[in-house]
Amino acid sequence: MSTPSTMVDCYDQLESCCDIAEAWPSNLFRSKCFRHTSQSYRKRIAEVQERLFDPNPEYALVEFLEAFHGENGFHSTKCSSLVDLNRHLRINRKDPICRHVFFEAEHSRAPLDCSKEMFVFSMSFLQVMAPFVDLLLGFGQSQNRKEFHYTSFRHENYLVASKVQNFEIPRLGRSGLEIKLCYNLWSVETSVGNNSAGSFRQTALYHSFDLRSGRSLWVNISVNAEMKNRITDAASSYEELTTEALVDIQGSFSASLTTHLVAFEWCSENWRQYITKLETTLRAIINKVQRAPVGKMESTLALDTKNLLKALKAPISSSQIVESNLVTSPDLVNPGSPASPFNSTRTFTRRSTLKSAVISPLNTRASTNLTATSMQSFPGSPVRRETFSPILGCPPESSTEKKGRRIHHDQDPFDMLKDISLEKLQELNGIGADLHTAGLVMKLDSDVLRDVMRHYQSLIEAEEFPANLKACRPVLAEFSRRATSIVRALEMEQTRIATLMLLFHDGRGLFEHVLQFRNLEQSKLFNASANISQQRMEEFTEQMHKSTLNMESVTESMHVIAQKTEKDTSSMHVITIVTLLFLPGTFVAVRLGLPTLIAHAFTTLLTYSQTFFGSGLFQWDEANLEMSFPIWKGEFFKLFAKICFPLMGATITIWCFVSYLSFWRECLRACWNRLRACWNRKKLADEEQGTTAMGVAEKELKLK
Repeated sequence: MSTPSTMVDCYDQLESCCDIAEAWPSNLFRSKCFRHTSQSYRKRIAEVQERLFDPNPEYALVEFLEAFHGENGFHSTKCSSLVDLNRHLRINRKDPICRHVFFEAEHSRAPLDCSKEMFVFSMSFLQVMAPFVDLLLGFGQSQNRKEFHYTSFRHENYLVASKVQNFEIPRLGRSGLEIKLCYNLWSVETSVGNNSAGSFRQTALYHSFDLRSGRSLWVNISVNAEMKNRITDAASSYEELTTEALVDIQGSFSASLTTHLVAFEWCSENWRQYITKLETTLRAIINKVQRAPVGKMESTLALDTKNLLKALKAPISSSQIVESNLVTSPDLVNPGSPASPFNSTRTFTRRSTLKSAVISPLNTRASTNLTATSMQSFPGSPVRRETFSPILGCPPESSTEKKGRRIHHDQDPFDMLKDISLEKLQELNGIGADLHTAGLVMKLDSDVLRDVMRHYQSLIEAEEFPANLKACRPVLAEFSRRATSIVRALEMEQTRIATLMLLFHDGRGLFEHVLQFRNLEQSKLFNASANISQQRMEEFTEQMHKSTLNMESVTESMHVIAQKTEKDTSSMHVITIVTLLFLPGTFVAVRLGLPTLIAHAFTTLLTYSQTFFGSGLFQWDEANLEMSFPIWKGEFFKLFAKICFPLMGATITIWCFVSYLSFWRECLRACWNRLRACWNRKKLADEEQGTTAMGVAEKELKLK
């Protein structure tokens, strides 16, 4: 630390602090933070510097708005590099009477448009207090909303003149007797043409005020140029902020309080429009739920429990017993005999499943095609309008009633609730979350505003506070009144949000009940549909059982027919073999009589010469009419045998040979087909192997 006799050393300490600006805030030569706290702040900045600062910003900018003694108006200076920043701050002149420093980002989730070196150098030269790091960490690049629930107010006061002499820097006009404070505020900003109600934005402010020279410093970090534009406009148009009002320390103090009000008013604007948009959307959704014809739908889908219980307690009718004839004997030769299976029967009993107890009025549920008309369209179906009418609580409809209710059948009762969907529930929950966030932000802003007012009130009541500034009590009272009105406005909006939250909770409860009612009714429909499908499946199963029994009877009949056909086939084989045996002999016997046919008359020889026994093997002696037995002619039989038997053998041999050739031809054909199939498979395998080899070769060429 320097001594009063060597005050210039404080400037040397400031120069040294700027030379090691990377160590900010641990490089500050005066701070009320503990050393380990400052070191922790430094480490936190190093950990998130890639998120906070743009390492290579295309348009780096640190803008200054300054007013000096003896000059009219504020002057704006823009520094786009560390060199420009160093040249501007280390100018050989005193600090301006009022200085605003602006750091901005492209949008709320983007890093600051400056490098870390530019930022820490500015903070080191201006000796910004270490707790300002907490507010800085709420900015930077992020995919999600950053710490909208975090606000803070911190201050450091140096009011004792005997303890601040060692920190004076006369070259810059800094007396060392000063107050420092920092805080951040949140607000909502609306944009034209945006579907959302608004976006939350924050601004961080650092302020120091020299209690001797009246010099004030403001450091502002924002995600856009809104706060800079407001302060610039107020500095040129508001009387208490112009350079003419900064001629004395009282004017500078009043200007500082007015600058606070610029930020206070910013955080209280647009809340009414934002909440109105949310309220409009909220009431639009809730009105649809409140006006939903739930009663009409409930009456449409009502269930007559009295008749339902009667239907459940009713005994099973005889129509639920199915009888079918079953074949018990394979003998179908004599269908009219007493032992025939056509005269024997077997009874098959099947008890139908009890109809579902949860069945809604199906005549109005056209969406699932479970109407009485659709049920009657299935002949033989056990589901009838007459069956369901006791359960539905309505009598069977006549043809006239059906015509009159045709339009009603085409109407889906669930169309009444088509606007009540999960998407709307998500939108409703999103509105509730936005309302809760808005209420929290306004409460935190109100707390910060109260902290600032209490801080200045405690300052002006302190004994160490300069007497010339205590004369500014009327100005502080006006500041407190305006700040209190802003706090009350925020509290009124919080009360409005509390009312809307009650409306939101009631509407969401009603919304969920309506969704549960709709889902319950749809579940009833599914149960009824499953019940009807089950009954139809049972009927179909019964019909399939009957068909199976009929097929069994037909199969047994075909089996009997096959057995008879097999017997007939055996007889045909015997006849064929006998024909082959006797055909050559018959042919030879006929041919032996043909020469005689030419010499004799046709009619006579047709009788005697065309038969086997008329060929002359047995002859009668015409001279001896008393012969009892004809004479055997053996030579004729030898001649017949020599011709007939070889011809018979040749015929049978040729038949066997042809049959043998046919058998081997089929065998050869089967072998050829098998060989050709094997050859085709081998050919395909070779082609695939060749294609694979070509692919591998191409890949190797590509790799090379």
